[in-house]
Amino acid sequence: MILDLALVVATAFAASLVVCLAMIWIGPVDAPNEDRKAHRAPTPTSGGIGIGAGYGVGMIVLSLFSIEWRHEVSPQGVAMLWVSALFAYPLLLVGFVDDARRLSAEFKFAVYSVLALAAAWLMGVVIEFRVGDFVLELPFIVGLIGTALWVFTLINVVNFMDGANGMAMGSVAVGLVALSVIALEGNSIGGGAISLCGAGALAGFLIWNFPSGRLFAGDSGALFAGSLAAFGCLIVIARTGMSPMIAPILFFPLLADALLTLLYRVRRGRSLLVGHTEHIYQIALRAGWSHARISLVYWFTMAACGAVGWWASQDETNVAPAACLAVLIVCAIALDVTVRRQAEGAGILKR
Repeated sequence: MILDLALVVATAFAASLVVCLAMIWIGPVDAPNEDRKAHRAPTPTSGGIGIGAGYGVGMIVLSLFSIEWRHEVSPQGVAMLWVSALFAYPLLLVGFVDDARRLSAEFKFAVYSVLALAAAWLMGVVIEFRVGDFVLELPFIVGLIGTALWVFTLINVVNFMDGANGMAMGSVAVGLVALSVIALEGNSIGGGAISLCGAGALAGFLIWNFPSGRLFAGDSGALFAGSLAAFGCLIVIARTGMSPMIAPILFFPLLADALLTLLYRVRRGRSLLVGHTEHIYQIALRAGWSHARISLVYWFTMAACGAVGWWASQDETNVAPAACLAVLIVCAIALDVTVRRQAEGAGILKR
């Protein structure tokens, strides 16, 4: 099966690479018409079309040509993959339309909310949390809202963080690779497939995006990549029993930057629906860091969190996931406060 998955990664990479090249020539253009945008020249966008094409081609090749896939993946696993595609591709389409002609924030909020609730309902609601001997079982409606909130949050977080060449898409790719390791160790071939195929498709896009920025992922790419990460985690949780607290660990750097920035803006009385340049990575850009340097730092921290997530997943008592997540949260808050205070003192960030 490893050889089959390697072929799928290569196929997804190649298909994404080719379609992304086409998008450079025919895709919509992102004009630098807002202060929050880091680029200074009109740049082709909607590289998400290439990512979606690469992922789709890779999964089709796997299902058609892998004998092991047809025999080892359960009907439930196949059904979950179909459901994930059922919701990931509409998100890609909404993002593509938004890239070409801006949609209102209210409309997108409504669409994301409905799709997240429907996906959570069909893919499997997370209702059980274990920490040692303590077991918390949530009422179904609470679990449904929580699971939908996970999907809604991650797709938006990836979109918020897609502002430096290679950073967000590369970070999601690293997180998906870590998720694939946990999935395959838990005999979830479906979870491993969605993760590795998604990572391969993202790698094909990154050839054109990092570090030169010849093509942007756009909302189409950010929403599709975020949905693959969110749905992949739900599949692995359902199929392997992975602690739900592992999922945020794997994508922690993206989640921490986005959510702590939103909290910062709320405390300052600023609108959450208005574009801004107050994310940690944006502060780094304004401080003179290059796109490449920022991306490499985030990739490294994603890899470190992936290693922590994998280690925590080995703990059968499920104490390690909660402990690791708590430590990461404390460290993130301390780092966020320190960076913002220094940025305010240097005049990079308004008080």
